[in-house]
Amino acid sequence: MTVNADAGSDGDEIGLSFVKVEGLFDSEKIKICKVSVDDLHKVAFHLASVVQDSSWINALDRRAQRAYRDTAAQTANKLVDIFNNANDEEGIGKELGELVVSMGSAKGLNEIFSHYIVPLAELWKPQLSGNEGYDFHTVCGQNYINFGEAKFKSSGSAYASAMNQVEGFVAERKHRRDAVHLENMVSEAAMDNLDHDEFGLVFAFSMNTKNPLQIMINAVGKLTKIFDVNEFKVFYLVGVEH
Repeated sequence: MTVNADAGSDGDEIGLSFVKVEGLFDSEKIKICKVSVDDLHKVAFHLASVVQDSSWINALDRRAQRAYRDTAAQTANKLVDIFNNANDEEGIGKELGELVVSMGSAKGLNEIFSHYIVPLAELWKPQLSGNEGYDFHTVCGQNYINFGEAKFKSSGSAYASAMNQVEGFVAERKHRRDAVHLENMVSEAAMDNLDHDEFGLVFAFSMNTKNPLQIMINAVGKLTKIFDVNEFKVFYLVGVEH
């Protein structure tokens, strides 16, 4: 088992650090990394700037811009309020926690595995909050869209909740429901893979423990019990330590 402490270039600047974890499972299909919340104030400031960045909308055609602009603006305002209320002394509550886990995990996949980060799902799904579906998406270098589910618990670890949720989403083929939106944001090659049900899954979960590596080992064990490793292109486990 090896831990490669190769933090992203701007990790300190945004209050997060990133570590690649290797050797927990003998398969290239399961990739693992750990994200640590080092400075909640910096993290909240960074995430607020991310959700307010509307450049992805400006890159769309006029029809898509009209479809997404109002939803994105309303949701961004709501999320910024949550980030502005972040307080180191009070710790991370559930609402903020799940945002930190989802967006922090996407950033970790970007830093460690060079993924492209798709705009946060809440910004482009029809509802303002409480969307019933995957929380975030990335695209890896092999042009597979990775569907991520984020779960937060103030103590212990939330990997079981994330995996159980994804198990249900897979059974209901919820990856197909996002396709009509994702086609506006990812490459044609990534969409072609999705059309053939070739994609990856991301289990993003909080960890509040003295032994994060043991949590990772337990998470890998649960993953291999629930999912057929050969059924999907790749699995990512992202533990967010807080």
